[in-house]
Amino acid sequence: MSQDVPVHAIDIVVLIVVSVLGGFLLAAWTLPPSLAFDFAVSVLAGTVFMAFFLFIPIMGVRLFIEDAREEKAE
Repeated sequence: MSQDVPVHAIDIVVLIVVSVLGGFLLAAWTLPPSLAFDFAVSVLAGTVFMAFFLFIPIMGVRLFIEDAREEKAE
């Protein structure tokens, strides 16, 4: 399994969008949404948390979709 997995720009865009939305939801779950420094830090922490744990699943989904398209094309 020494095959390299290329990272496409759309993978990064999906990761950023999902991470920011997930970070906001995690922050809203723990603190009441407001324009406060604590809430902003909570959103940032949630975003980093989501990005860290979702990078591999997002890449896996993309590889699964690519494999399905290749099998359908054959």
